[in-house]
Amino acid sequence: MSSTQKTLIKLFIVLLLSGSALFLPDLLNTPDKTLINPIQARVVALFIFAALMWILEVIPIWTTSVAVIALTLFATSNQSLNFLKEERFPMAEVLKVVDNVVKPEVCQTAVKKFIDAPDAENPGQKIKESPLQQLKADIKTKLNKKGQLNNDDLYMVMSSSCMNYADKCDKEAKKLESKENKTNEDNALIADYKATAAELHAAANGFNDSANRKAIKDIKIVNLTQQKSIFATFADPIILLFLGGFFLADAATKYRLDINLARVLLKPFGTNPKYVLLGLMSVTAVFSMFMSNTATAAMMLALLTPVLALFKPEDRGRAAFALCIPVGANVGGIGTPIGTPPNAIALKFMQDIGLDVSFGKWMAFGIPFVIVMILVAWFILLKMFPISQKSLDLSKELKGTFLKTPKAIIVYITFVVTILMWVIPKEYHGLDSNSVAIIPIAVFSITGVITKKDLKSMSWDVLWLVAGGFALGVALSETNLAKDMINAIPFGTWDSTILLIGASCICLFMATFMSHTATAALLVPILGGVASAMLSAGSMDSAGAVVLLVTVAFASSLGMALPISTPPNAMAYATGHVEQKGMAISGTILCILGLVITILMMVALGSIGFFG
Repeated sequence: MSSTQKTLIKLFIVLLLSGSALFLPDLLNTPDKTLINPIQARVVALFIFAALMWILEVIPIWTTSVAVIALTLFATSNQSLNFLKEERFPMAEVLKVVDNVVKPEVCQTAVKKFIDAPDAENPGQKIKESPLQQLKADIKTKLNKKGQLNNDDLYMVMSSSCMNYADKCDKEAKKLESKENKTNEDNALIADYKATAAELHAAANGFNDSANRKAIKDIKIVNLTQQKSIFATFADPIILLFLGGFFLADAATKYRLDINLARVLLKPFGTNPKYVLLGLMSVTAVFSMFMSNTATAAMMLALLTPVLALFKPEDRGRAAFALCIPVGANVGGIGTPIGTPPNAIALKFMQDIGLDVSFGKWMAFGIPFVIVMILVAWFILLKMFPISQKSLDLSKELKGTFLKTPKAIIVYITFVVTILMWVIPKEYHGLDSNSVAIIPIAVFSITGVITKKDLKSMSWDVLWLVAGGFALGVALSETNLAKDMINAIPFGTWDSTILLIGASCICLFMATFMSHTATAALLVPILGGVASAMLSAGSMDSAGAVVLLVTVAFASSLGMALPISTPPNAMAYATGHVEQKGMAISGTILCILGLVITILMMVALGSIGFFG
């Protein structure tokens, strides 16, 4: 069977399973109860589509994200295709409340002038609707214009529209009262205007009646997904945070800051192979905190290739050195919010539900975790793959000096300033981590450190992949699917520790077999909604919500048991110095230990009030 045929079969399976979700309303809904509406069914279909496409890799994973964004826009937003548009809220129920509150006879005689007034939207034409019809049209227009909408907004729009029409009547009355030679008809009209204004003021207050507020609260808002909300995923502050990291990484590579730092950082580890191994892992982890894990692994493996040739064929230490690079790259990325996409995705959803975790605070718990994991991994690799080689000198492979050109100096200064501003709390300089990320983008662009050619070589596919995860989150949230799913499950009665362990185990399992970023993109939006619901129910505090989302982000990066788990693993396996069995055993041990350490660390930090 050809690769094209395999791809087509995979695509058929994906479309069949995701398309079947579109029939959920017919299968689940009853005349008495609507469990899922057509818009939500489309989001479920999108979720299944994304999950299967990312798992099976029918097309590159970043292109799946682009497809998710496009389908979200075309099938769920307020600017979707005409035949797919659904009412954002049941207008009939809204107008029924209006009819219950506003008397039909209101304004019928008092504001006849409104009926024959020029239509502002169609000059030259007269408005023929009754004032009550105009009021309803005004309410509908205002509701459709609102991006975010809840039941309190419904109440405010209904009440404010009545108040606006009451004010209009008052103005007309005052205008007539200021007339010098008033006729009896004018006086009658003034009285009518004032009476109508009083009626409308009373109606505005009538919406606040307990029965009417309950009726408004019972109106179920169907879909809030806005076109601009989906487009905004491309320019989300977290995307720009990542882009700032890309600029730093590319500039560091271009001006050999990475190689020179590696030389300086490895020097203290001497020539003892055991300590050189620790040094390689540590340096790889440091670079991975600010560079792509894949780019870091590629660079370090390239440096290591001639060194591995020094080992004798029977020396198992070669496997330890080959494995130390992907382990360092995978673990190191956990240390900062820009180290790996799962961190950025978790940070975005924490910000969305009002949880404040700064760049520096993330590093305050991320870097200690990385240090512990590097030491644990070093011990495991030495035990599993004993090194027979007596001495290793990497200085021959890492020659060179720090460049002293003007642009290189700009890179050094900008690198230090950016890192310091990320680490120093926002209170001291006023900029959050997302805004700080603009510094390297602006400085390197203006000074020509990063050119148009450099821009083309950046990992834009990663940004598209992350944006696709954000778009899924928008669809889950703004169609109320996440809220309805969460309301259907009594999370308020759940034990947060059990949820934490269960969610992180599921995440780790998925991350072992599929993209770490795709795993986070699928799970974090759902768990963000769960955390928000449990916060509202009082069964979880803000510290617990941070612990849940951070642990899931960490778990996403700990999936490294197989060559397919991460690109760094695949690169290490491709060297031929490590067997899949050895990678699987060492990777599984590290996965499990890493998850246990993560949970214990995060629970401990939460219990001492580290997260506020």
